[in-house]
Amino acid sequence: MTTGSDGAVWFTVANESSIGRITTAGSLSKYATHGQAFGIASGADGNLWFAELDDNRIGRVALDGTLTEFKVPTEVGGPYLLAAGPDGAMWFTEHYVNKIGRITTAGVITEFPIPTPGCAAAGITAGPDGALWFAESSVGKIGRITTEGIVTEYAIPTTVNSWPLLITAGADGNLWFAEDDGKVGRLTP
Repeated sequence: MTTGSDGAVWFTVANESSIGRITTAGSLSKYATHGQAFGIASGADGNLWFAELDDNRIGRVALDGTLTEFKVPTEVGGPYLLAAGPDGAMWFTEHYVNKIGRITTAGVITEFPIPTPGCAAAGITAGPDGALWFAESSVGKIGRITTEGIVTEYAIPTTVNSWPLLITAGADGNLWFAEDDGKVGRLTP
């Protein structure tokens, strides 16, 4: 879930293939998507952007509920989670194919390979250094990608069975990530 520029909370309803919106007064709206909506994030353009994991699309929903969806070029890429980048584009992980995607507000998608095979990229966030940081869940790494597409990977201390999934930039200027083995990790830029 995320807060939209309208002050409402926007969220995905994966089992219904829809995007939900709820105001602080409790008014609820839902908008149908083609596929299972998974991650959602606010964009610099004022729209909400979401990933459709099983339908291989990135979607955009305007504040009035108008939906536009864009097909990811790599078949079965598995767009998973998204984050607004410092360049005004939305960046997303492709969970099934070792790629990070970038989509402009006009819907132009560029894909960048992640060096480690089978990494199962999951969470992604904009870092304090102007790059995007992402979790490589199946290989115990945290990746960093510049807006030019240069990827660097960092192994975390517990690389086996740690499954780092979500990542966020902290107020302390570091990157914080959650591991499925019950740990929280911190990585300095």
